[in-house]
Amino acid sequence: MLNPYFESDHLARAFAGGKHPTLLYITKQQFGGAKHDRPMHSHDSFCELLLVYRGFASYAIRNHSFPIQEGDILFYNQDESHEVRSISGTEVGTYCFAFFGLQFEGLPQNHIIPASSHPVRSSGMQFEFLSQLCEQAYQSLDTDLAGKALAQCLGTAFLLIARGLDEASFVHQSSQDDMKMADRIRRYLDAHYTEPMQLAAIAEAFGCSESYISHVFKRCVGYSPIQYVIRRRIGLAQTYLTTTDYTATHIATLVGYDNTNYFNTIFTKVVGISPMRYKKQYLEAMHGKAMP
Repeated sequence: MLNPYFESDHLARAFAGGKHPTLLYITKQQFGGAKHDRPMHSHDSFCELLLVYRGFASYAIRNHSFPIQEGDILFYNQDESHEVRSISGTEVGTYCFAFFGLQFEGLPQNHIIPASSHPVRSSGMQFEFLSQLCEQAYQSLDTDLAGKALAQCLGTAFLLIARGLDEASFVHQSSQDDMKMADRIRRYLDAHYTEPMQLAAIAEAFGCSESYISHVFKRCVGYSPIQYVIRRRIGLAQTYLTTTDYTATHIATLVGYDNTNYFNTIFTKVVGISPMRYKKQYLEAMHGKAMP
């Protein structure tokens, strides 16, 4: 007689409606390479899960900046602006898994964890196992049909294991009033960052002084409002570069720059390479496309 444990799809039952999420892609950022920042950006149709396998960096999300290191797992829910930035001159080593069609009971679509949960968790004693799992999934995704199926299963396993890890503690270093104001400013910037933007206009929108707006936002987020706008624009430009065939001129216009040369200069200053070189390197490094 068959063991009843195997008579139903326990994996499917982990997700709302019994529907498995789809693994969209896996990327591996090689440790020690020349640093190319992926500035503040968000995803409007999928979420990401990232394992730091080597190095140190900072992780900005939800008006906070967290120090991260080897063994940490980062959660990016859909529509959450985020950024991982190396604190040295070289890249931090990471595996990144993207999923869409993800639905857990009680959470919005493509939310791995509640918005109130800590976005960084340590893999602890499971680090070596999860590193091997991520590498196997990464190597399998661009092979044959069996390899793609294996990558999907391993990616789903990584997702569920990571979600089950204990939350790390975090102490807020800014007052609740400052955090609320910084969140209001961030929401405003997220809604208008592709438009002409000056600090005076931002301050006017909130009825506060420019110095107050700049001070509160930078203390909570780690960037001045204008620096945040620039990084959001470059982050969106990187998304267009890697997901569309738009020209650099068209992308510059879409993200808020009328002068293509100025856009190229800002992009190169923030990322470290030109827009088209970034596109070429990113696509060469990416494993996997949308899986049917």
